[in-house]
Formats: sequence, structure tokens, C-alpha cells
Amino acid sequence: MNAQTILIVNDDTKIIAALKENLQILTGHYVVKTAANGEAALKILQKDKIDIMVLDLQLPVMNGIQLLAELNNKRIWLPSIVLSDEKIDKTNKEFQDFGIIEFYKKPFLMGKIVFDIDDILQNREKADLIKNFSLPAIMQLINMEKRTGIITVKIGKKDGKIFFRNGKLMDINIKGQSAEEALMECIHSLYDDREITIEYIEHRKKKKIDMSLIEMVMEASRINDEKRVPQTKDISGIQGGEVSQNDRLSTITALLNSLKELDSYIITNREGEILKASSKDVNDVALNSSIYLWVIGNKMSDALKLGKPGNIIYYRSAKKRFISKFKDYILIFDLTEITKFSVFKKKLYELLEKLILE
Repeated sequence: MNAQTILIVNDDTKIIAALKENLQILTGHYVVKTAANGEAALKILQKDKIDIMVLDLQLPVMNGIQLLAELNNKRIWLPSIVLSDEKIDKTNKEFQDFGIIEFYKKPFLMGKIVFDIDDILQNREKADLIKNFSLPAIMQLINMEKRTGIITVKIGKKDGKIFFRNGKLMDINIKGQSAEEALMECIHSLYDDREITIEYIEHRKKKKIDMSLIEMVMEASRINDEKRVPQTKDISGIQGGEVSQNDRLSTITALLNSLKELDSYIITNREGEILKASSKDVNDVALNSSIYLWVIGNKMSDALKLGKPGNIIYYRSAKKRFISKFKDYILIFDLTEITKFSVFKKKLYELLEKLILE
């Protein structure tokens, strides 16, 4: 792995020398570049890969705030440690879109800032390189585990960064694009094969995108299905249909995983064959349940023939079980003890209607 690079932007040669010396003593394995003002730093950032920036706000020509604003305008996010002669209001909205990780008021302990730089870069070096998993699957997992961090992925011909906090989508950065433009490009390429890196790192990004990670996956699945339609030339639709069904099943699974009202779920085909379940235990219970087979075999048949949703409620082990039909799937839910059925049913159908899975 190539050595990580630190950019120190400061017009105080003594601070630069002290930082470089301490970095060399304490770590010894980083490349250090320097710039005396914002303009010089911008030139370096445009041609070199920088892993972290140590930035003084009080600079000649182009000050630190102007440099951060310029990077933000170009949709470039870079982890930064900020130095200032004055006390900084960390809650200032002006700082929320910038990549500021830490603030330091001068004078500061040189050893402390160097340890912080080393800690941040070590965490960046440990970023997970994801292989054999699609971006939609990763986004579903992030949503379920309520993680905070950044996904870095090739979107089109550019590197894109997807920011999430507590499992919620906050922002998407692609150089030269607005948040809305980046969102659309990301959605249209969500199912493309490419290298994906995840950093579980704190960031100050506020919510700029009015869409959740799961809604992104659902919309991308719909678009992906539409792309596949012309490829399905065989009337039986065997080859193209199988891929499409897998995508649809993944999208429905992602939706169900996001619903707090469910204790467990099972997804079957028309014949009652289990396609997905929230756990192996749920599989075993369903397969050994004669009442489950009776419900599928007798009560759902008319709804399936007519293409209508079926609504069947019965109780299993003191839990309320709800069975419904959607497209070619039968959905079986065990509701939590506090779930209000009528409210949940309305919410479920509203969400399923968004899945235009023809």
C-alpha cells in the first residue's frame, strides 16, 4: 500500500518544521507536503492524492475558510484538522459541509495533534475494501446496523463519496456535481460492479438528500429492472427473468428489514416454497407448520388466481401472523406485540406501491 500523504497548509515555517519533525519521530511512514497559502494548497490538491490536511485558518492570499469553501463548491471532501488563533464555534453551520475532523486553538500541544493525525490515518488505512458484495447489499446492511461513515465508490468516471450517519443517508459528493445530480447518477449506477471502500469515520455532514438508503436501493432496483427488459427476448423469460426476480427479491427483503413493526418475516413463491426469511429458525418453523401449509394451499389460492392481495390473520404461539400476496410473492409476517395491525398494513401497502416491479 502506498504511503499516506499529509498536506500542511500554514505560513508559519516554525509550525511546519515542528509538525514535520514530530511526525517523523512518532510515525516515520507518512509523506508530508506543505503549502504557505490556500492557492498553493489548491494546486497540490488538484494534482495529488491527499489523505488528510492540517489547515491554518489565518493565511495570506486565500485563507483557510476560503480554501474549505472552494473545496466544498467543487464537491471535494477531505478530512481536515483546523488550526486557529481564535476560539472556534464548532457548531457553526459554515463548518458542517467541510471535512473538519478536529479543531485546535493556538497554542496547542504538538504531540497531541500528531497523535490525532496518526490515529485518523490509521483508521483510514483500515478502511474496508468490500469484495463480492453489491453496493445495494452494503447499503442495506448499513441501514440495519445504523452505522456512521463514508462509502467511496467509482460513480461514472469519478470517485463518489456517500455519507451516512446512524444508518441514514446524509449526502453524496461527486466532484463538480450538486447533491441532487450526484444522487441521480448514483441511483442509475447502483447495481454496477466496481470497487467499494467503507470508512467508519465521524463526519459533520448534515442531511442534504431527502431520500433514505433503502429508498435509493428500491429506486435503483426499479431502474435496473427497466434496463433489463430489452434483453429478455425469450417469451419464457427464463434467463433475463431470473436476474430480475433476484433483484426484486433483494429489494423487497431490504424493505422488510427496515420495518421495525416486524418480529420476523418469510417470503415464498406461489407454491409456498420459501425464498427468503429473516432467520433460519423462521424457516424451520414455517416448514414444519401444517397450518402454514394449509393457509397457503387453500386460503390464498383465489387471491393468487385473481392477482389480488390476500389478507389473512391468525395467531401462532400467541403472536399475530399476517399473510399477504404481492406480485408473485407471498409475504408472511409475525408482528411485534406492540404493532397496530391496521396502521402497519396501510404503511406496508404504501411502501409496496413504490416498488414498481413489473
